[in-house]
Amino acid sequence: MTTLTGRADIHIHTRASDGLPNAQQVLDHAARRGHLDVIAITDHDVLDASLWAYTHRARYPFDIIPGVEVTARGGHVIALWVVQPIPKGLSILETVAAVHDQGGVAILAHPGEPLINGTYVLRYLRRPEVLIEWNVDAVEIFNAGTMTPGNNRLAQRICRDLPLPVVGSSDAHTLSAIGSGYTRFAGRTAGDFRTALATGQTAAEGSAWPIIDYLKLSPGSIQRKLSKYSGLNTLSSHLARLRN
Repeated sequence: MTTLTGRADIHIHTRASDGLPNAQQVLDHAARRGHLDVIAITDHDVLDASLWAYTHRARYPFDIIPGVEVTARGGHVIALWVVQPIPKGLSILETVAAVHDQGGVAILAHPGEPLINGTYVLRYLRRPEVLIEWNVDAVEIFNAGTMTPGNNRLAQRICRDLPLPVVGSSDAHTLSAIGSGYTRFAGRTAGDFRTALATGQTAAEGSAWPIIDYLKLSPGSIQRKLSKYSGLNTLSSHLARLRN
């Protein structure tokens, strides 16, 4: 069995979108900790910080992948190895195609999160093969910053019978959360990580953010996340029936 020696955190936010640190602070913190081999700054729908980090990759002891978290209809897509903007508001199928047009890798982020995906969570649960039809390259089944109880378990259930690689990520919005969720992979470099995704040699690991990381975020930001999807009660009843 292949040993999964590498650690990658490819879901990190900066103040370029809704995170607290800037790109240099993210890189300097990861360098001090020395706990990651590969990272990607994937801000919401903006590439500025990620491209800055990629430009300065020679200064750091880990590999850096350029990327962005694209807001699509029905979910968020982490686009890796892309350097051009991808429009938000496209379908997931269209978003994945746009990522592939740049030679990138498209990862469906937190598919079990109803605060972001709404009733698409039910679609994923009832018909998970749609992710194959959409040409998704991998699925995030562990997100350390999830706000809905059971989110990661739902993501794992969605993917349990799919022939898709899985990733774990921190979804860090603060420095201390970086690396709290990560992907184990065969190798140590960004090239190794891409090969591991292509061959399914990955595993999702990590633990939830410490409570202090939630407290660092503004109450207004948390409230917006919690109130974004008004149909949580309806969705919860559907999920309860699925579990029974």
